[in-house]
Amino acid sequence: IIFTADNGMNMGHHGIWGKGNGTYPPNMYDTAVKIPTLVSRPGHVPQNVACTELLSQYDFSPTLLDYVGLEPKNTQNLPGRSFVNLLEGRDFGSDKPVYVLDEYGPTRMIRTHKWKYVHRYQFGDNELYDLENDPDEEINLYESRGYKNISKDLLEQLENWYDMYTDPDLDGRNSLVTGRGQIDMIKGGEKPFADDVIYFSER
Repeated sequence: IIFTADNGMNMGHHGIWGKGNGTYPPNMYDTAVKIPTLVSRPGHVPQNVACTELLSQYDFSPTLLDYVGLEPKNTQNLPGRSFVNLLEGRDFGSDKPVYVLDEYGPTRMIRTHKWKYVHRYQFGDNELYDLENDPDEEINLYESRGYKNISKDLLEQLENWYDMYTDPDLDGRNSLVTGRGQIDMIKGGEKPFADDVIYFSER
Protein backbone atom coordinates (compact mmCIF):
# COMPACT_ATOMS: atom_id res chain seq x y z
CA ILE A 1 0.00 0.00 0.00
CA ILE A 2 1.34 3.41 -0.97
CA PHE A 3 -0.29 6.57 0.36
CA THR A 4 0.97 9.88 -0.98
CA ALA A 5 -0.18 13.27 -2.26
CA ASP A 6 0.57 15.73 -5.04
CA ASN A 7 1.59 18.80 -3.04
CA GLY A 8 1.98 20.26 0.40
CA MET A 9 -0.01 23.14 1.87
CA ASN A 10 0.91 26.36 3.62
CA MET A 11 -1.49 26.66 6.54
CA GLY A 12 -0.48 30.14 7.58
CA HIS A 13 3.22 29.35 7.18
CA HIS A 14 5.09 32.39 5.84
CA GLY A 15 1.80 34.27 5.99
CA ILE A 16 0.37 32.09 3.20
CA TRP A 17 -2.79 29.98 3.02
CA GLY A 18 -2.48 27.66 0.04
CA LYS A 19 0.04 25.59 -1.87
CA GLY A 20 2.86 26.71 -4.14
CA ASN A 21 0.59 28.50 -6.58
CA GLY A 22 -1.29 30.17 -3.75
CA THR A 23 1.04 33.13 -4.29
CA TYR A 24 2.35 34.93 -7.32
CA PRO A 25 5.09 34.34 -8.16
CA PRO A 26 4.72 30.75 -6.91
CA ASN A 27 6.46 29.85 -3.66
CA MET A 28 8.68 26.81 -3.15
CA TYR A 29 8.67 26.56 0.63
CA ASP A 30 8.94 23.04 2.03
CA THR A 31 5.47 23.48 3.50
CA ALA A 32 4.16 23.85 -0.06
CA VAL A 33 6.21 21.24 -1.92
CA LYS A 34 6.97 18.46 0.56
CA ILE A 35 4.41 15.65 0.57
CA PRO A 36 3.47 12.81 2.92
CA THR A 37 4.30 9.29 1.74
CA LEU A 38 3.54 6.06 3.58
CA VAL A 39 4.53 2.63 2.26
CA SER A 40 3.32 -0.59 3.86
CA ARG A 41 3.83 -4.25 3.02
CA PRO A 42 4.01 -6.16 6.31
CA GLY A 43 6.82 -8.69 6.38
CA HIS A 44 8.59 -7.05 3.45
CA VAL A 45 8.86 -3.29 3.99
CA PRO A 46 10.34 -2.20 7.35
CA GLN A 47 7.64 -0.75 9.60
CA ASN A 48 7.76 2.18 12.02
CA VAL A 49 10.72 3.67 10.14
CA ALA A 50 10.94 7.33 9.11
CA CYS A 51 12.97 7.99 5.96
CA THR A 52 15.10 11.13 5.78
CA GLU A 53 16.41 10.59 2.24
CA LEU A 54 15.65 13.09 -0.52
CA LEU A 55 13.11 11.53 -2.86
CA SER A 56 10.72 12.83 -5.50
CA GLN A 57 7.51 11.72 -7.19
CA TYR A 58 9.33 10.79 -10.38
CA ASP A 59 11.30 8.20 -8.38
CA PHE A 60 8.15 6.09 -7.96
CA SER A 61 8.03 4.69 -11.50
CA PRO A 62 11.58 3.26 -11.54
CA THR A 63 11.15 2.10 -7.94
CA LEU A 64 7.93 0.15 -8.49
CA LEU A 65 9.21 -1.40 -11.72
CA ASP A 66 12.41 -2.39 -9.94
CA TYR A 67 10.48 -3.75 -6.96
CA VAL A 68 8.38 -6.14 -9.06
CA GLY A 69 11.24 -7.02 -11.41
CA LEU A 70 9.94 -5.41 -14.61
CA GLU A 71 11.96 -3.62 -17.24
CA PRO A 72 10.61 -0.20 -18.31
CA LYS A 73 9.06 -0.26 -21.78
CA ASN A 74 9.93 3.37 -22.34
CA THR A 75 13.67 3.56 -22.86
CA GLN A 76 13.80 7.36 -23.12
CA ASN A 77 16.07 9.28 -20.82
CA LEU A 78 13.63 9.93 -17.97
CA PRO A 79 14.29 11.44 -14.54
CA GLY A 80 14.07 9.41 -11.37
CA ARG A 81 15.98 6.62 -9.66
CA SER A 82 14.88 3.53 -7.82
CA PHE A 83 14.72 3.65 -4.03
CA VAL A 84 13.91 -0.04 -3.73
CA ASN A 85 16.89 -0.40 -1.36
CA LEU A 86 15.00 1.69 1.19
CA LEU A 87 11.90 -0.48 0.83
CA GLU A 88 14.05 -3.50 1.60
CA GLY A 89 15.68 -1.91 4.64
CA ARG A 90 19.03 -1.25 2.98
CA ASP A 91 21.08 1.94 2.64
CA PHE A 92 20.09 4.24 -0.21
CA GLY A 93 23.59 5.60 -0.64
CA SER A 94 22.77 8.79 -2.52
CA ASP A 95 22.81 12.50 -1.77
CA LYS A 96 21.69 13.73 -5.17
CA PRO A 97 19.57 16.90 -5.13
CA VAL A 98 15.81 16.71 -5.46
CA TYR A 99 14.42 18.87 -8.25
CA VAL A 100 10.89 20.13 -8.69
CA LEU A 101 9.81 19.92 -12.32
CA ASP A 102 7.92 22.53 -14.38
CA GLU A 103 4.83 22.53 -12.17
CA TYR A 104 5.16 26.23 -11.53
CA GLY A 105 6.29 27.39 -14.94
CA PRO A 106 9.27 29.75 -14.76
CA THR A 107 9.86 29.15 -11.04
CA ARG A 108 12.32 26.33 -10.46
CA MET A 109 13.97 24.90 -7.38
CA ILE A 110 16.85 22.63 -6.44
CA ARG A 111 17.13 21.18 -2.94
CA THR A 112 19.83 19.24 -1.11
CA HIS A 113 19.91 18.28 2.56
CA LYS A 114 21.67 21.56 3.32
CA TRP A 115 20.64 24.02 0.62
CA LYS A 116 17.55 25.13 -1.24
CA TYR A 117 17.85 27.45 -4.21
CA VAL A 118 14.80 28.94 -5.96
CA HIS A 119 15.30 30.58 -9.35
CA ARG A 120 12.64 32.74 -10.99
CA TYR A 121 13.17 33.37 -14.69
CA GLN A 122 10.45 35.99 -15.20
CA PHE A 123 9.16 37.62 -12.03
CA GLY A 124 10.13 37.77 -8.39
CA ASP A 125 13.29 37.37 -6.34
CA ASN A 126 15.63 34.39 -6.28
CA GLU A 127 16.06 32.64 -2.94
CA LEU A 128 18.78 30.69 -1.13
CA TYR A 129 18.21 28.98 2.22
CA ASP A 130 20.57 27.14 4.55
CA LEU A 131 18.20 24.37 5.59
CA GLU A 132 20.47 23.01 8.31
CA ASN A 133 20.57 26.32 10.19
CA ASP A 134 17.29 27.76 8.93
CA PRO A 135 14.84 24.85 8.41
CA ASP A 136 11.83 27.20 8.38
CA GLU A 137 13.28 29.13 5.41
CA GLU A 138 13.07 32.55 7.02
CA ILE A 139 16.44 34.03 6.00
CA ASN A 140 17.02 34.46 2.27
CA LEU A 141 20.80 34.41 1.75
CA TYR A 142 20.73 35.05 -1.99
CA GLU A 143 21.90 38.66 -1.72
CA SER A 144 24.15 38.03 1.29
CA ARG A 145 27.92 38.25 1.05
CA GLY A 146 29.77 34.97 0.84
CA TYR A 147 26.98 32.95 -0.79
CA LYS A 148 27.30 33.94 -4.44
CA ASN A 149 29.27 30.83 -5.44
CA ILE A 150 26.79 28.53 -3.70
CA SER A 151 23.89 30.07 -5.63
CA LYS A 152 25.89 29.93 -8.86
CA ASP A 153 26.75 26.25 -8.37
CA LEU A 154 23.17 25.28 -7.53
CA LEU A 155 21.82 27.20 -10.53
CA GLU A 156 24.29 25.41 -12.79
CA GLN A 157 23.17 22.02 -11.47
CA LEU A 158 19.53 22.99 -11.85
CA GLU A 159 19.91 24.19 -15.44
CA ASN A 160 22.01 21.18 -16.46
CA TRP A 161 19.27 18.89 -15.14
CA TYR A 162 16.52 20.73 -17.02
CA ASP A 163 18.60 20.79 -20.21
CA MET A 164 18.75 17.01 -19.95
CA TYR A 165 15.07 16.32 -19.32
CA THR A 166 12.94 19.23 -20.57
CA ASP A 167 11.16 19.24 -23.94
CA PRO A 168 12.08 22.65 -25.45
CA ASP A 169 8.51 23.08 -26.72
CA LEU A 170 7.19 22.66 -23.17
CA ASP A 171 9.86 24.62 -21.33
CA GLY A 172 8.27 26.22 -18.27
CA ARG A 173 10.52 29.27 -18.54
CA ASN A 174 8.38 30.35 -21.49
CA SER A 175 5.07 29.92 -19.65
CA LEU A 176 3.30 32.42 -17.46
CA VAL A 177 1.79 30.03 -14.93
CA THR A 178 -0.44 31.58 -12.27
CA GLY A 179 -2.38 28.56 -11.00
CA ARG A 180 -5.50 29.48 -12.97
CA GLY A 181 -5.44 26.57 -15.41
CA GLN A 182 -8.67 25.17 -13.97
CA ILE A 183 -10.85 28.19 -14.78
CA ASP A 184 -12.15 26.87 -18.11
CA MET A 185 -13.09 23.57 -16.46
CA ILE A 186 -15.45 25.15 -13.93
CA LYS A 187 -19.11 24.89 -14.91
CA GLY A 188 -21.43 27.85 -14.72
CA GLY A 189 -18.65 30.39 -14.53
CA GLU A 190 -18.03 29.76 -10.84
CA LYS A 191 -14.73 30.85 -9.40
CA PRO A 192 -12.40 27.88 -8.80
CA PHE A 193 -10.72 29.68 -5.91
CA ALA A 194 -12.24 31.40 -2.90
CA ASP A 195 -9.81 34.29 -3.19
CA ASP A 196 -7.38 35.60 -5.74
CA VAL A 197 -3.74 34.65 -5.35
CA ILE A 198 -1.65 37.22 -3.55
CA TYR A 199 1.53 38.69 -4.94
CA PHE A 200 4.32 37.51 -2.69
CA SER A 201 7.39 39.58 -2.04
CA GLU A 202 9.90 39.57 0.76
CA ARG A 203 8.89 41.49 3.84
